[in-house]
Amino acid sequence: MANLIRCKACGYVTKEGRIKDVCPACGVPAKMFEPYTDPLSEKRRKIIDLHTHPIIVHFPQAFSLTLFILAVLYFIAPFQIKDALFYTMKVLSFFLPFFVVLSFLTGLLDGKTRFRKVTTPFLKKKIIIGFIFFITSIALAALAFTKQFPSTPTLEYFTLLTIIAAGCTVLLGFIGGRLAEAKFPG
Repeated sequence: MANLIRCKACGYVTKEGRIKDVCPACGVPAKMFEPYTDPLSEKRRKIIDLHTHPIIVHFPQAFSLTLFILAVLYFIAPFQIKDALFYTMKVLSFFLPFFVVLSFLTGLLDGKTRFRKVTTPFLKKKIIIGFIFFITSIALAALAFTKQFPSTPTLEYFTLLTIIAAGCTVLLGFIGGRLAEAKFPG
């Protein structure tokens, strides 16, 4: 394993020899770096450093927030663009459950890699919220493909579901942010 160094000011870790004059994360002088020993095994470090869950999770977050914005815009949009909004909402609603499942699976892998189990208090909360998000995404897809969509009240229900989905992504993001740098040594 390569020799690692860590910034005393911000905790940024990198390989020795990669720092020139300042820390690329916080900007303090390079003399603020100290030798660092990674508490993770090389195999676990390689899996975590792929950042699969943090990358994949952005898709359902973006989809759910975009669906909310499109649903609200549909109420006030001129007639000429309503078809474009309608088809965009259908496409995003179709793919959202698939990306929620992919995020869920990469989250399980990430949790298992970081903490060696997925039954920690925060991970249990994330699993419950993720399940609610998945059910909401299925309901959004089902609603988007009904014959009544986007008529009222179907569009109103759809908009309400997008608020629930966006709320789930925010809660998951807050919990995930708190877990981002936590990992069980070894």
